[in-house]
Amino acid sequence: MDPICIHRPGETDIVWNFNSPEALDQWVTTSDKDHNEGYSSCSLTMNNYSKGVFTGDLNTRVPKDGKIKRSGYCNMRSIRARKSFKRDSYLDWTMYNVLVMRVRGDGRSYMLNLATTGYFDVMWNDVYNYVLFTRGGPYWQVAKIPFSKFFLSSKGRIQDKQGPIPLDRVTNVGITAGDKINGSFSLEIDYIGVEYDPNITEEFAYEMYKTDKYIAAN
Repeated sequence: MDPICIHRPGETDIVWNFNSPEALDQWVTTSDKDHNEGYSSCSLTMNNYSKGVFTGDLNTRVPKDGKIKRSGYCNMRSIRARKSFKRDSYLDWTMYNVLVMRVRGDGRSYMLNLATTGYFDVMWNDVYNYVLFTRGGPYWQVAKIPFSKFFLSSKGRIQDKQGPIPLDRVTNVGITAGDKINGSFSLEIDYIGVEYDPNITEEFAYEMYKTDKYIAAN
């Protein structure tokens, strides 16, 4: 098959288009309040212009239960695709190198999450993250983020050993509001897609160093 027809440089392949109520059914929203860990709330709705709106209220107040130390997050996450007989499936983005989003934000920063849930339990919480900065105001913005910029975390902690995203094993995509600023937030989303940019040749943006085993994992 012709590689030019496969990659189509500069053309965005839309994966999620937030233009109908049915499209929103592919996503779930959660917050610390849902787990009795805080007082934040959020929702994903459709506005009058047929665009998805991730909105809610962020509250960093910590419950006085003697267990929770930090609070204040809201999250939206795509539902994992499945094959027949409810078998797990993966998003194969190996032919792409850029994540593309058309959004209209409120000036806040949001965290983008690409989950690559592995087979073993130690890999169930593997998530690659990068920050989405929004300008605010009346204008839409198209954010293009190379996959090489995402860094690995697990259970909210950045890992010592980093590496590029296994793009053939992406399970979920998520957006998190958790910038520690109390108050309402609103992120209007038109679409989320992927793109191949031939000008981006970088495989991984972060340099790794060999350290002793007692300092960091190899």
